[in-house]
Amino acid sequence: MSTAALIEVEGVDGSLWTLSGAGQGREGVELGTSPTGLYDAPVKTIWNSSAFQIGATFGGATWQKRDVVFGVNVFGTQSSNWESTDSAWRKAWAYDRDSKLIVTTEYGSRTLRLRLSEQPEFKPKRDPHSKGWSQVTMTCTAGVPWWIEDDVTATAASTIDTRPDGASETLWVSVSNPTDQPMWLRWVASAPGVWTLPDFSWKEDNAADRVITMPTLTNGQDITVDTDPMQEMVVAADNSSVWARMNGRMFVHSVPPWTPEVQVPVTVKGAPAGAIVQVRCPRNWSRPWGLQ
Repeated sequence: MSTAALIEVEGVDGSLWTLSGAGQGREGVELGTSPTGLYDAPVKTIWNSSAFQIGATFGGATWQKRDVVFGVNVFGTQSSNWESTDSAWRKAWAYDRDSKLIVTTEYGSRTLRLRLSEQPEFKPKRDPHSKGWSQVTMTCTAGVPWWIEDDVTATAASTIDTRPDGASETLWVSVSNPTDQPMWLRWVASAPGVWTLPDFSWKEDNAADRVITMPTLTNGQDITVDTDPMQEMVVAADNSSVWARMNGRMFVHSVPPWTPEVQVPVTVKGAPAGAIVQVRCPRNWSRPWGLQ
């Protein structure tokens, strides 16, 4: 038999609500019918046409914020009356902070970060205190439209001292992208040392083996590298400006959707044995389930 998806909300106050699936409504709130905005991420395509052109030429696509509208049934429980439940549910939401909508199936869990974009709509026909039940419509927005799964990580450590002149070691870490979205890798590397990180194009072109050698790191300058162009590229543990020594070199390639697991090389030199590098593979999906 099939198993229903588990749908939960983690509130801004840390509260947890089981809206659907196993344990549905145990906190006094359950998901209503016909929610909108939960499936594919919203996108607008761009089409360009020149004078006298027949039809138009595809010019790309832009991903939009996700608007989600869903109703919930709010009711009293053995430990809480209707008013207390309704109040606690409202305190789980804010306009300036994200709550988390979590969907779990047999393949794992994905999370959509939501906040209120309008006030909850409440139009009772009778006083809900008398019947201990009400319907509330939640209108929310996800600024980032992706359903996010936990990062998958891989770590490798050097086995030799690479501080002598000319010494280096190549480590191998596993990278994969089973999602339907491009994936921007994140790296964490220890100091001291000089790390060379891959920035492969994942195509058969002259950038297929592109790498970037990071600036020399001294003690205390462990770095985090985020290849996403929308994020700060290099952050050092001691807040030093390692990025300023990049000489304009930038990471420019993402890992394409549905890339199977592959081992990629990372080279280190100028580091003691035990130098560590970690790759973090974000998992961003356009749907709450499927598309693997």
